[in-house]
Amino acid sequence: MTAASENIITEADYLDDIPIIFSATRLPQHISEAPASVTVIDRTMIEASSALTIPDLLRLVPGMQSYNTATNTSAAAYHGMSDKFPPRMEVMLNGRSIYVPLFSTVIWDTLPVTVDDIDHIEVIRGSNTVTQGSNAFLGAINIITNTPLSQQGSSLKYTTGEFNTKNIELRHSADTDIGHYSISAGTLDNNGYIFHNGDRDPAVRRYFNFSTKLSPTLQDTFTLELGLSNGFTTVGDIDAELELARRDYDTHYQHLNWNRLVGDNSELNLSYSHTVNNLEADNLTTAYVRNELGTDPLADAYSVDREEFAQEFLDANAPFRAAAEVGDVEQHDIEASIKHHYSPLSTIILGAGYKLDRARSREIMDTTDWISSERSRLFASWEYKTLNDWTFNSGAMLEHSDIGGTKISPRLAANYQLTPLSTLRTSYTQAYRIPSLLDAHYQSIIYNPATIVGDFGPIYEIDVLANPDIGPEKINSFDIGYLAQWPEYSSQLDLRLFYEEISNGISTSYQILDTPIIQPGDIDEKYRTELNRAQWINRGIETQYKYQPDSPLRPLLVFNYGYIDSRGYRNYGAQSGPGTADVIDQLEQRNPMHTASLLASITLPGDLQISMTGYFLSQVRWLEGGGKLPHPTYHRTDIKLAKALRLQGDKQLRLSLIVQNLRDDPYPEFYQRNTFERRTYLQARLSF
Repeated sequence: MTAASENIITEADYLDDIPIIFSATRLPQHISEAPASVTVIDRTMIEASSALTIPDLLRLVPGMQSYNTATNTSAAAYHGMSDKFPPRMEVMLNGRSIYVPLFSTVIWDTLPVTVDDIDHIEVIRGSNTVTQGSNAFLGAINIITNTPLSQQGSSLKYTTGEFNTKNIELRHSADTDIGHYSISAGTLDNNGYIFHNGDRDPAVRRYFNFSTKLSPTLQDTFTLELGLSNGFTTVGDIDAELELARRDYDTHYQHLNWNRLVGDNSELNLSYSHTVNNLEADNLTTAYVRNELGTDPLADAYSVDREEFAQEFLDANAPFRAAAEVGDVEQHDIEASIKHHYSPLSTIILGAGYKLDRARSREIMDTTDWISSERSRLFASWEYKTLNDWTFNSGAMLEHSDIGGTKISPRLAANYQLTPLSTLRTSYTQAYRIPSLLDAHYQSIIYNPATIVGDFGPIYEIDVLANPDIGPEKINSFDIGYLAQWPEYSSQLDLRLFYEEISNGISTSYQILDTPIIQPGDIDEKYRTELNRAQWINRGIETQYKYQPDSPLRPLLVFNYGYIDSRGYRNYGAQSGPGTADVIDQLEQRNPMHTASLLASITLPGDLQISMTGYFLSQVRWLEGGGKLPHPTYHRTDIKLAKALRLQGDKQLRLSLIVQNLRDDPYPEFYQRNTFERRTYLQARLSF
């Protein structure tokens, strides 16, 4: 072989360096063949980053907004008009949805996994309803945890630092004669931030996970995952009036999957998952009710003692809890699919599924009875490769719900391999987001004591009324992607241009009561409800550049940038009461126009790794928490120093120092009073 031929880069070499992903179509594909832009956060990036939580890792995704709503609570959105509970992105753990319909979002602080449990994360940037259902309206995240194939042996990790953090995490993985299993468990504890009035927002999380994969025959593979977590988090609004309360939670899940090879060209897959979330808070006291009523003349009008009235008031609204973000949720999800290879160039997957969501919450849905929602789905994805560098992907999902009716979400995409090292992609998607339990059944009413109704009726106040007739949101999305690799420079580039048109958007709107509620000294004639009264357009560009040469210093450089121009409005209704014009909220500032992140790492001789992570977010006015003025632009720089020490045998001790916001330039995240200052942590992980 000549020197020239040794330097020739073949297509096989190119494909060996490109990740295989499953989340875009449920088919195994090289990322260059997928019908959507996909960001993969691998274990190398996770180890180099300063992230202590999963939402922190998502700051490394182009176009994604991840933010803390308090010390121990977080939110993450992609192109979403974001509030405390971003509703338009599906999040999965090993393919199992962890989206909670009572809140229309993910409750990150209750998850039974941490950063060290993760092998990699696949982020679909763009609507993926055709594959994962209506929750994936704007995007989807699939968190893939470690297995003995990716991380063998045992480890014990301890983290201490800011807010008196004390985290202990234990992991163990091993092989058996017919498969393997993994166990992880831990306790996470901190005292929280001290606010201006002396209050704190502490949290405690205890979790346990067990997973096993068994292959009793060459054709059959069974995967079982079990997990639970419990503890408490401090929740509430950190705004002008600081309102914090302890919320206790107890969650558990079971996920069973059976995969069977049928002949040489087909594969059958059956899965079932069951998830339970119980979130509780202390009941309010009579002292709290007396204080809230204050000089309210209601008790005087009834001519009863204020203490007696407060107790009657509590009894009429029982359970009346200190935190509104509480309730019980149970979810069942069953799915069957079959994948068939017609030829090396043609693969199709067909499937059907059924999901039952049920929840109860006096605070959120005005009832202690269970309210249920059923969804059924049919889906198909087809990948076809030509002999002249084209890959076509088509698919659709038909989804039926007893809330939003029946909708079909299709997608068409074409990828053209310009060269063995570059691919051009274009795709069109039309998708729907069927309303969740929260969207259709959110209701908050305060009742007068039934024993002393008097002349004022049984209702004291209506804050929110449910709208069971709410319709689904709709998106038309078109994008162009470019993926290139330059092996001679150890570099990869991912570029995406997108246009998204969202109509029939679900938004809170003030309405006027047909019959005003008149209490002594008060006239309340308006209420809030969820209506399809928003529409907007997102257009912009996203890019990720990755530099990772194979050298002794193991350098890594990842740069992400997202630009989004959002134009549209939401009709906020008659916020000022009867006879006033509807408030039209222009949405131009509701998304940050610019987001960026930079991860740089190098490993010096002696296994000393030095990493730096930088984050940038331009000004934004969140749908909640930011007030009338936008949050200012912020820059944040983190640094991580990690030293690996080889011990006796195959044992290793890894010591890490993490400093977040190294420059100590405080900035607000989401709420104006939620200040992010410099935070320092020490970690020690023993692997054996």
